[in-house]
Amino acid sequence: MLTENTARGDADFDWRTFLLRWSGEWADAPDDEVRDADDEAARQARWLGFPPASEERVAAMEKRLGRRMPPSYRSFLLVSDGWRHAGGFVWRLAGTADARWHDNESQLADVFEEFLEEDAEPEERREAGVWRRGLQLDVESDAMYVLLDPEDVDEDGEWAVWTWASWLADAPERYRGFRAFMEAMFREFHSLRAHRADGGPEFVNATTRRLDARVEQARRGALCGDWEGALRALDEAKDYGRPRAAGLGDQIRRLLGLTYMVYFPGLVTDPRYAAELLPPLVADHASRAHGDDTVLTHHLRGADEALMSRARATLDEVRAGTYRYTAPGPFGEAVERARALAGRGDTDRAWRALIDALPGWQPLGPDHLAPLGWVADPLLGPLLTPERSRELLSTPRGGQPGEASSPPPVLDPPGLARRSDPVRDF
Repeated sequence: MLTENTARGDADFDWRTFLLRWSGEWADAPDDEVRDADDEAARQARWLGFPPASEERVAAMEKRLGRRMPPSYRSFLLVSDGWRHAGGFVWRLAGTADARWHDNESQLADVFEEFLEEDAEPEERREAGVWRRGLQLDVESDAMYVLLDPEDVDEDGEWAVWTWASWLADAPERYRGFRAFMEAMFREFHSLRAHRADGGPEFVNATTRRLDARVEQARRGALCGDWEGALRALDEAKDYGRPRAAGLGDQIRRLLGLTYMVYFPGLVTDPRYAAELLPPLVADHASRAHGDDTVLTHHLRGADEALMSRARATLDEVRAGTYRYTAPGPFGEAVERARALAGRGDTDRAWRALIDALPGWQPLGPDHLAPLGWVADPLLGPLLTPERSRELLSTPRGGQPGEASSPPPVLDPPGLARRSDPVRDF
């Protein structure tokens, strides 16, 4: 992990090292976030923070507010008495002089409490009340509120942080403490830089290089059968917006039976992978949509007309139940045997035909982790169960070394052979 996210040790967290890295990477990034002379001075100094608060200054703040500050926020203040550019939407966070009780200043407590049901749980009422009791940390922002909650305290004395902006059209987001919030804002800063749409200079630094190396390591690990370790590394890199991470991780997620927010970004529009990634994406879309294909078009934005035409043809086949998965080489021959067996209801042998041929399967390109197109096949798709998905993902393939996993103890749940829906979430 690039930042330690354990619950312990927040008060002893090395804020200075973390904040110096953040500041340096911000200073080296393209300068579109420089809003004023203070920002330019911060860039020149390579420091987004302020001078540290003294112990006496923190104590005076606590006396003013009537509460001792939570450990991670308190230790942060002793390194930097406030902060600039926390993520993409908070331009200045409060230090000892600016932190204040929100006291429903925004009248958001009235809004959130109005929408509570009569039988709302105590937890829901407590969350709505944060706008009355919370300590406000946002000083300048893009209408983004940041509140520390003195009544949502964990065993380490950390107060939860709540953030909310009306333009997000979503519920308030909770972080377990100030340190967790700041780590998330560092990831947000990276993600926004990585996804620049203006074609500006590439965002490269020690953090991105380390994450990209982990993505490549995860790719190799996944092909060797270590899908769990690979998915952890890919999800971390995805949070930082690293290219490839989401597209690789989505392949693992889809084979685990997950379809929500699985779109293979950055890969599904690559013609090299269309034969494998288009079918599951199209089938998942077909299972949810009722004639409205604009969502599918959105997920395929950037695709050329040839690929869009292929997607439409595949969608027609999936909706008609005539889609038939094929693959090259010996694995493709095993696919045909498996389909014949599945058509006769012999699903155990059909699965064994696929899994026994899997070590000889070859990816279509460097970012292809496993065969996926077959999950959209009306005969082959129903073979996938939670146990089998793990067996497949644990099997070395693509010429990678490792030991094949043992068959799972449970193969076909009752009635599996009669199922024909190729898309579902386990």
